[in-house]
Amino acid sequence: EIEDFDEVEEVEEDEIEDFDEVEEVDEISEDEIVEIDELDERPPRPKMLEVLSKYIEPSEALNDKEMETLLESQEEYLNQILERFTPKFIKIPSGKYIVGSSHPKSFELPQKEVELDSFYIGQIPVTNDLFDLFVRETGYQTDAEKTGFGHVFKGRHVNKIDPDTGQAVFTISRGTTAHRTEGANWRQPAGPGSSLKNKHDHPVVQVSRNDASAFTAWAGKRLPTEEEWEAAARGRDGRLFPWGNTWIAKLGNFETSFLGDTAPVNRNPGPSASPFGVYDLLGNIFEWTSTMHENTTTSQTGKKERLRHLFILKGGCWTSSGIITICSRTLERDDYWSNTIGFRCAV
Repeated sequence: EIEDFDEVEEVEEDEIEDFDEVEEVDEISEDEIVEIDELDERPPRPKMLEVLSKYIEPSEALNDKEMETLLESQEEYLNQILERFTPKFIKIPSGKYIVGSSHPKSFELPQKEVELDSFYIGQIPVTNDLFDLFVRETGYQTDAEKTGFGHVFKGRHVNKIDPDTGQAVFTISRGTTAHRTEGANWRQPAGPGSSLKNKHDHPVVQVSRNDASAFTAWAGKRLPTEEEWEAAARGRDGRLFPWGNTWIAKLGNFETSFLGDTAPVNRNPGPSASPFGVYDLLGNIFEWTSTMHENTTTSQTGKKERLRHLFILKGGCWTSSGIITICSRTLERDDYWSNTIGFRCAV
C-alpha cells in the first residue's frame, strides 16, 4: 500500500508560478509608520519582593495570629516557608504625630508635632532570608564584602555554645568592645567562624546605608524617614516606648537579654508591638533611616558649612544598656557597617 515516489504525478514547468509575478505589496508611507513608543506600553515587570509583599491595616496586624501559629505548629512547614518570604507592610495613617524628646539628650531631636501623609512600613526589619533573596537575584556585593572587613561588637554579656563540647558558655567582661575584623560581613556577622546557621529570621547586619538603599531600590521600597519611624513606633499618643510609657527591658533584645547577639525579629511579636502592630522597634539592631543629621558649623565668614554626612539610626541594639526610648538617636556615616546595624523598608 506504500506509494512509489517515482509514480507521483509530475508538475508541468509552465504550472509553476514565477515569484516575480506575485502581487506586490503596497509600500507604506512614512506617516503610516507607527513609532514603537506610540504602541501600547507594557507595564514594567513587577519587582519580586513587591509581588510577595503584603499590605495590611493596623487592625489586621494587631489581630494577626498567623505568626504565632506558624511558630507553634510543625505541620505548617510550607506556610512557614511562605511566611519567611512574604514581608508585611503596615499602613500608618496620615495625621499629626509627636516626635523628638521633651528633654533631649545628646543628639536627640527636641519634641515637636509633625504632619505626615499616610505610608506603609515594614512590620519587621529585613531578615537574612530576604537579603539572601536579593543577593541571589542581583549578585550584589555589600561594602563589607568589597572591602574585606566588618566592625564586630562583643557585648559585656556573651552566651555562646562551645563548638568542642556543645555546652553553653556564659561570659561577663568589663564592657562592650568593638574591633575591625577581617572577613566579617552579612554572611559571617562576627567574622570567620560565624555563620547564618539558624538565623534565617534574624535581622541582616553588617550592611551600610548604601547597601540598605540598594536593597530598597531592588524591592521597590525606600528607607523610612526618622519622623515616619517614630510615628510608626509611638502611635497617636506619642508614647516613649512601642508598648507604652513604662520601660520593660524584657520586651526587647538589649544587653540585659544576655544573648550577646541578634535575636529573631518575631521574638516578642505581641507584647512589644507598637500601637500599629509594628514589631522589633527597640533593641536587637540599630536601623538606618533616610534622614541626614544637620551637622553644620559656622565658618569665620559667617557661612554655614557641613562637617560630614551623618545619617540617623534608630532603635538601640543588643549591646545597648540603660533605657532606650523611641526618640533615641545614633549617628553614623553612610559607609559604616557593623554586626549591630540593619534596616527596615517603607513605601
